[in-house]
Amino acid sequence: MPMPVRFRLAALIAAFLALAGCGGYTAYWFHVAGQLRKGIEDFAASRRADGWHLDYGPVALFGFPGQIGLDLGALNLSTPSGLAWSSDGVRLRLPGLDPMGPVLDLGTSHTLAMGNEWRGIVTTTGATVRLRVDGDGDLHDFAFEAGRLALEQPGAGPLTAERLAIRYEWLNPPDPGHEKPSAGFALNAQGVEMGLPADLPFNRRLDLVRVEGRIMGTIPDTAPLSALAAWSNAGGTVELDKLAVDWAPLSLEADGTFAFDPMLQPLIATTARIRGWKEVVSRLVEAKLMEPGMASAAEILLAILARPDPQGRPTLTLSVTVQDGDLYAGQVKLLRLPPLPITPPGPGAPPP
Repeated sequence: MPMPVRFRLAALIAAFLALAGCGGYTAYWFHVAGQLRKGIEDFAASRRADGWHLDYGPVALFGFPGQIGLDLGALNLSTPSGLAWSSDGVRLRLPGLDPMGPVLDLGTSHTLAMGNEWRGIVTTTGATVRLRVDGDGDLHDFAFEAGRLALEQPGAGPLTAERLAIRYEWLNPPDPGHEKPSAGFALNAQGVEMGLPADLPFNRRLDLVRVEGRIMGTIPDTAPLSALAAWSNAGGTVELDKLAVDWAPLSLEADGTFAFDPMLQPLIATTARIRGWKEVVSRLVEAKLMEPGMASAAEILLAILARPDPQGRPTLTLSVTVQDGDLYAGQVKLLRLPPLPITPPGPGAPPP
């Protein structure tokens, strides 16, 4: 039975509209891809004019139709101060209908450097940064995720993690004081493996490291080390709202404040709630790092100071601080920490 004329006409109109829609989306796709490419080229030209070294491979488009993507290939970046990063492959992706949510795929092999003072190689199964841009084109927040990371650096054992996630959010417009938070952040690391001296009776694995906090005061929009020094000198601090570490048999929860001294070395003051200290004392005795008599006295004293937590577990509350490179528990100096590989910018120094 022949199709009625009105049905054939409706079908033709629907096909025309579908083709027009596809053509319109294709034009939109290539327009946005072209704008992305131009934005990257303008950014690279601006950084090179500031003395940066920035190279990447020929840009290739990908992802049509579901997403808009630019493959930048291998990337090498360095600043006049010697801060450097290279990656085996970087890609920028935009969900087709969400241009305010770009995604960066950072590759699997990276080289990091801070001048001649520190250099490391990071490998991962994949690292991703999800960005959120507001209507004015300003970055509002980002979320970084990576799986199975491994950091190798000269003179130190490898540092690995099964998963690392970092979130950073800008909270307020710039403010000259340091009384208001300008940003909030959260870090979550799982399955961290670190190198320790063989004579220390501690696990090499941290099951969990979680940090949440706020940056007080606004970090200037200048070169990294100069901005960090200016922010710190103006009284900028980090409020640690939550610090949690599961390092069997120890479990620690803390809150406090983090800052930098004039040499950009850490100053930390926290109140910590610690569980599992009895097992640690036993391990120190077994490793012959503590005399049995001293261990017994320490256990008695700690038991007197400890209080049950809401689950009834003995919990020791004390201050944990870092000052002048030394780690203290209460008034007891535990160990000397290695300095951060940072050289503060001096007067007349080139911008980092």
